[in-house]
Amino acid sequence: MASSRRKRRSPAEPNLHSLLSHASRQATSELRRVIGAEGIPVEFWRILEVLSDERGRSMSELADEAGMLLPATSKLVDRMTEAALIQRSADPDDHRRVILHISDFGLQKVAALDSDVERHRTRLGRHFTPEQQTQLKRLLKDFIDAHRLAG
Repeated sequence: MASSRRKRRSPAEPNLHSLLSHASRQATSELRRVIGAEGIPVEFWRILEVLSDERGRSMSELADEAGMLLPATSKLVDRMTEAALIQRSADPDDHRRVILHISDFGLQKVAALDSDVERHRTRLGRHFTPEQQTQLKRLLKDFIDAHRLAG
């Protein structure tokens, strides 16, 4: 018996979601190689990099700036606190809120990795003109904002 369903043809060009997923996996894989010598997972690095300006952040601010979901950020913060990479303190304006800060040990890890990460980013950047880099960042931010508004 012949099937009445038609096979779906593969598109000639990959779809946007596939491209974004592939780009994310590739970037994460390369970053993992760069920071792996210090034993820092990529997710920890994203948080350490945000907190390295030593301003301190609330949990929701940290999640937003690191591009993570709040529940995942909360779990990572617990693990990073146990590893002495970050520390919590009470918000001086609202003692019910917690402010997260990078620890001295966390700053040491950032200092040990910063030049390697910067070299990695410079190597990546060589494939694009400064205008292309600016355009790519803008398009990715627009994509994130559009999905945030739609969700």
